[in-house]
Amino acid sequence: MAHSDPQPAAEIDLHGLRVDQALRRLGQELHACRQRREGRLRVITGRGWGNITQTPVLRHSVETWLKGPEGRRHGVSGFEVVSRGGALDVRLGSTHRA
Repeated sequence: MAHSDPQPAAEIDLHGLRVDQALRRLGQELHACRQRREGRLRVITGRGWGNITQTPVLRHSVETWLKGPEGRRHGVSGFEVVSRGGALDVRLGSTHRA
């Protein structure tokens, strides 16, 4: 696998938000990234140990959303877990328009 820049230029910090708030903000930021023709977005979710159940609820929900129809609709072509599990580097597909 080829290594790209260590960190995407665009970044959004979702940690501390409720899942519904985080997913809404993520969709807005992905749309903005496509408008700016950016191919990557770092999504900070935190590792999840700060909640009452000590489980990474937000990151799991974000990953599921990115893999599903909403992620595809926003041009997500894939992602990888970075920052010791506290963030995701999201790749966006083609941003050109016919």
